[in-house]
Amino acid sequence: MDVVCFDLGSGGVRGARFDEHLRVGALHDVQWNLHRDAQGRATLSVYDIECAFSEVARKLRQGPAPAAVSIGCFMHSFLVLSSCCAALTPVYTWLDTTGAEGIAAVRKKFGPRFHEHTGCHYHPMFPVFKLASNPPGRGNRVGSPKAWLTWELTGSFVDDFGMASASGMLNVQSGEWNADLLRIAGMEFLDAPSVVNPDDVVGTVTDAGGERFGLAPGTTLVAGSGDGFLANAGSGCTTPTRLAVTLGTSGVARQMVPRPALNASAGTFCYRANSNAFLLGCASSNGGNVLDWARHTFGPMAPVVAENRDLPIFLPWMNGERSLEWDPTLRESWHGRKEEHTPAELCRAVAEGVLFNLAQYVEVVERESGVAAETIVLSGNGFREAQHASILASLLGRELLKPDDAGLATLRGAAVYAWRALGHDVVPALEREVLRAPRVNSMKDAALLDRFARFKELRGK
Repeated sequence: MDVVCFDLGSGGVRGARFDEHLRVGALHDVQWNLHRDAQGRATLSVYDIECAFSEVARKLRQGPAPAAVSIGCFMHSFLVLSSCCAALTPVYTWLDTTGAEGIAAVRKKFGPRFHEHTGCHYHPMFPVFKLASNPPGRGNRVGSPKAWLTWELTGSFVDDFGMASASGMLNVQSGEWNADLLRIAGMEFLDAPSVVNPDDVVGTVTDAGGERFGLAPGTTLVAGSGDGFLANAGSGCTTPTRLAVTLGTSGVARQMVPRPALNASAGTFCYRANSNAFLLGCASSNGGNVLDWARHTFGPMAPVVAENRDLPIFLPWMNGERSLEWDPTLRESWHGRKEEHTPAELCRAVAEGVLFNLAQYVEVVERESGVAAETIVLSGNGFREAQHASILASLLGRELLKPDDAGLATLRGAAVYAWRALGHDVVPALEREVLRAPRVNSMKDAALLDRFARFKELRGK
């Protein structure tokens, strides 16, 4: 018996089958491209999602029907639906920078209290601002891509606490939609999906849904959650004693806490993960995307830095920035770059800038939670480069865990919730996977720590 899990990401959809020991029986992915324009829109075709999801589902349909299906989804995304949930717009993604008018409208009503109500910040990535700028229209509905897929598969219009909280319209403390924010976004309560826990069963796949999307009719569908929440669950980081650091397209540090931590000046986000836990963290728009740019621009990075070499500091805000500044207008900059620096050294400086950012996130998150994590677990394809993990370990001065399949954390988190919904406890299997993960040991590197201190000083200015 196994479960099938999907991970809808910014770059495509992945799917895998997991047995009750969280072993992967099959894995498939399909890439897609976001549509971006000069006005700042960054959208994804609903048709592309349907085609890619169906292709992955059919590839994974070999063998007996799964016991359940669970879906993960990239956060801060939405589309407008008709009253009967037919898609009326493309999917607006977190990379979309429109919504300035909406930010002004929400700020006028809430001022500095917006973070206190939602755990979110004034930044165009949050759906509430794009909706307030361009309301969905009377009688229409709004949901995440996961909520839309759930409707098409089962006929239930629901989403989980995590995706709802990441929209900027959920009251993080009560776990209910905020009436004032819905009103500013041009919505009513019935226009938003019902909110459930990530391990709740939300329905079964209908005949029509199964035929259309390549899943076996009658299969149990579990709510699932946003990719960040699932990455924590799939890394075994569901208590404050463990902290998850993900380096994918973006870079994120996240800690699960029992109570909301809502200090707007800290620059952290705090989303409701389920009925009794919250996800505190920092998220960057500049992670693997910036590392890819550096490799293409400069070639391979220098594996080591000579003691007498003074590398420049790179502030990696190529795509604006979320945490800590929440400023989409920020841009990258070099400090101390000299003509003598080689391409390999410049590539190294870019990588250090991305990792300095992540290390500072860990410091800030732990300060706000009041708990220094006993274990830090890495996930995301950005850590496939061994040097990246080693640099981060040196910056934090701690041993890190890097599972061999760190890129599957989100899918594995979806599997954890799927099995929990079926009444099967896979935590022992997950613990075995986490505890046998290779250790990344820190190294004493005074020059690296000096550059990190300089990075934080420059950021403070």
